Amino acid sequence: MDLKFTMVMDEKLARKMSYIGKYNGRSRIKEIENACKEYVKQFEQTVDKIELEDA
Repeated sequence: MDLKFTMVMDEKLARKMSYIGKYNGRSRIKEIENACKEYVKQFEQTVDKIELEDA
């Protein structure tokens, strides 16, 4: 299930994410989603696997 929410972001950072997204052939929101996935992946590799309980 996808979760939709509003995210407040500095305009300069948002524009940079748009630039990176365009470079990678993605929208800004998809680039942010990809960056979050990579962040979680790195966290789990270096710190600990995240186990979520079913809600």
